[in-house]
Amino acid sequence: MSSNYSNKIFSNYFLVIISISIVLFLISSFTLIALNSEKIINDFKENIPVVVFIKDQSNKIELSKFEKNLEINNTIKKFDFISKKDAAIKLSEEIGEDFIDYLGYNPLYDSYDIFFTSNNVNNLFIDQLVEEFKNESFVEEVTYDAPLIDLINKNILILKQWSLIIGSIFLFISIILMNNTIRLSVYSNRLNIKTMQLVGATKFFIKKPFIITHIKLGVLSSIISSVLLVVILYYLNLNFFEIDFEKIKESVFITLVFSLGISVIISYFSTSIITGRYISSNIEKLY
Repeated sequence: MSSNYSNKIFSNYFLVIISISIVLFLISSFTLIALNSEKIINDFKENIPVVVFIKDQSNKIELSKFEKNLEINNTIKKFDFISKKDAAIKLSEEIGEDFIDYLGYNPLYDSYDIFFTSNNVNNLFIDQLVEEFKNESFVEEVTYDAPLIDLINKNILILKQWSLIIGSIFLFISIILMNNTIRLSVYSNRLNIKTMQLVGATKFFIKKPFIITHIKLGVLSSIISSVLLVVILYYLNLNFFEIDFEKIKESVFITLVFSLGISVIISYFSTSIITGRYISSNIEKLY
């Protein structure tokens, strides 16, 4: 009998931990994405190049001066020089054949891929700079993806607004799910709650062990969800795309603290309210 009761308690708590861990993991994932959405957008903007194609037989002194001007320009994050030979190799790899053998010559140009800081990635600023580049005697052509930049800048505010709305809805649903999970857990002890009340225990005395237990379960669930989140981040970093942990460490810390805080707060208030309802209910309604 005692063994069956212990197994029932363990099974009940195990389901609570699993359910809350899943909810907290989803909350943490969305929170981390929301906190880093601007960083993600900025990183994307800073990887949109303005490509300056250089005429053949250009003056090396002029090019050297051009590079120095790029280096001291604080609106430019970085720039890469790509020789026509390297460009040809890359293009041949992309199309799957050596087009130089077919044409008999390399029609490509040396070029500079210029990347700007995110604050300066807008069509108005870049158009002005492009005109300056075109005025250089050694410049053959300047290209960049203007429609993409325009699309990003127009939709940043909309993206932030929708993130806030979706986040609020998601948090509300998560709170309901956690509350229902705790309610089912407390429900299985409703008769014990009423028995304690009938023998003269105060409301605080009855609530205390349930609150402490579910706060512990909430904290444990938060730890599990946090470990899972960090493991998945490292997995994504190793197998899919590079994550700069130095840049996101602050947001990861905030996310983990937020997850812990949410678990403790919801566990406390939900357990207290639900236990109080069973204390106040008629014994006939408990069956």
